[in-house]
Amino acid sequence: MTDEPGPRTVGRIYVLTAAATVLWLAAIFLAPWLAAKGAVGPARVLYALFRPVCHQIADRCFMLAGHPLAVCGRCLGIYAGFAAGLAVCPFIRGFRAAALPRPTIFLLSILPLAVDGVGGVLGLWKSPIGLRFVTGLVWGTVLPFYFVAGLADLAASRRRRRAAPALEKGGDPK
Repeated sequence: MTDEPGPRTVGRIYVLTAAATVLWLAAIFLAPWLAAKGAVGPARVLYALFRPVCHQIADRCFMLAGHPLAVCGRCLGIYAGFAAGLAVCPFIRGFRAAALPRPTIFLLSILPLAVDGVGGVLGLWKSPIGLRFVTGLVWGTVLPFYFVAGLADLAASRRRRRAAPALEKGGDPK
C-alpha cells in the first residue's frame, strides 16, 4: 500500500472541486440577477450564504443589473483565480499523486494581496476595485494546487486509517 494518493483519487477530487467551483461562481452572479428580476427572497438567501465569507460592501463590489455581486471585487478575484488555476491544473500537474508547490510560490502570490490589504487597513491608500480583483486573482490561481493536493492527501490518509485495523488482523485492507 502506498502513502501517496493515486491518480484516481486526485482525479475524483479534481472533478468534485471543479463542479463545486462552478456552482459557487454561478451563485455569486445569480444573487444580483435574481434581485434584478424581483426574486428578492431567493436573492437574499444567496447574499446571506456569502455573508460569512465576504464583507459585501457595495462600493467594493462589481455590479450586475444594478445590484452588487454577492462578494466584493477581491473575493471575486480569488474565486475566479481559483477557477482559472483549476482549469490549468491538469495541464501542469496531471492527475498523478498530488504534490504541493513550493511555499515560495504561495508567498509570492499572496504578497500583492497582503500589501494592498494592509495598506488599505492602515489608511495609506484606497485601492480601486480592479486592483482588488487582480490581487485576489493572482493569489486564487495558486490555491487549487494546494487545495486538491490537500484533499487528496486527506482521502489517502483516511483510507490508510481504515485499512490499518484490517492489516493488523491479517485481513485484506479492501
